[in-house]
Amino acid sequence: MGKRYIAAVVSLLLLATGSLAFGTEFGNIHFGRLYVHPRIGVEATYDDNVFLLGETKEDDVLFKITPGVELDFSREGKSAHLNYLAEIGRYADQSDFNYENHSVDAGVDLQFPSGLMFSVGDLFSKTNDRMTYEWVPLVKRKQNLANVRVGYEFTDRLSFVLGYDNMILDYDDAKYSVYDRDENIGEATIFYRIFNKISLLGEFKYRAIDYDQETVRNDADGVSAQLGITGQLTPKLVALVKGGWSERDYDGPMEDWDGGVFSVDLVHHCTETLLVTLGGSRRAVESTYSTNNYFTTTEVRAGLEKALAPKISLGVSGFYANSDYPEGTLHEGGISERDDDIWGAVVALRYSIQHWLTTSLSYTHEERDSNQDRFDYEDNRVSLGVSAIF
Repeated sequence: MGKRYIAAVVSLLLLATGSLAFGTEFGNIHFGRLYVHPRIGVEATYDDNVFLLGETKEDDVLFKITPGVELDFSREGKSAHLNYLAEIGRYADQSDFNYENHSVDAGVDLQFPSGLMFSVGDLFSKTNDRMTYEWVPLVKRKQNLANVRVGYEFTDRLSFVLGYDNMILDYDDAKYSVYDRDENIGEATIFYRIFNKISLLGEFKYRAIDYDQETVRNDADGVSAQLGITGQLTPKLVALVKGGWSERDYDGPMEDWDGGVFSVDLVHHCTETLLVTLGGSRRAVESTYSTNNYFTTTEVRAGLEKALAPKISLGVSGFYANSDYPEGTLHEGGISERDDDIWGAVVALRYSIQHWLTTSLSYTHEERDSNQDRFDYEDNRVSLGVSAIF
């Protein structure tokens, strides 16, 4: 049952990327079962609010080059991958904010006939992308996420997975070093198959958060417990749905977190040419705003991708999120607890010139409406790009 669950989740995540394949076979570079896929992308984006400011906007054009390579190996229940991707960004006017981002993703997955499963992975990023809806500055940092999973299938219906994650966050600028931290997460999940491709799950997690500068930010530890269901609910619908309760206790006098949490991911292959995704979540996120330990984010999202012709597809997606802060703070309107509403939408048209070569044109709109006006912004972006994977 564990293998079937893993296959269902992998299928869900692959489908959730919103890609309809126009060619399923590509790549001529391989050494036995080791496949090598070099890739390159070029994109130009006009952004009317580069720094996500309020009424005082600054527009610019960003040129990006994204070279990379993917290595994949698989054989009889054993697989491994090593992927590297760079993003080189150059602004037409704001050259002080030019950047080079890099990421390396590696992992090994092993499935044994005895029912034992083992996987290990690591994702390292040197980046300046925005971490959460709260984060506005483009701040360079390094982050590393390592994970280990061990699972075993007791019977055809019952299995479990034990996991450990370690996240390290390290900002380059000393001004932001107060947010440097380590997070350690241990989890245990039990699966019980009720139908051929559908399983119930029970999940328990323990999280420890350790800030490098304890006098400025508060360390914390907490637990969460969730129940859920996963698998192929119908011939065309794959789902992972879970919900429960979470608590997080912080050192110091500021507010602790406790409340309901959930996550929903649904992928519906309506037809061969139409894919629909729906999702949502509620959780606590570490905050960088004032004295708040965290903020509670509740999000819903939806998307569809429609093949208009053998080589043309249209993608439409949108989201809404609310960020709710527990501590009252002083602002131009008085003292209140910050509350943000954020929403956005993307429309993208893709043309597959060849099965390995794709061009795209997209429009993105994003807004934040806060009860503290200085955090409001509106942003529009238009992008034109070409990407190739061999």
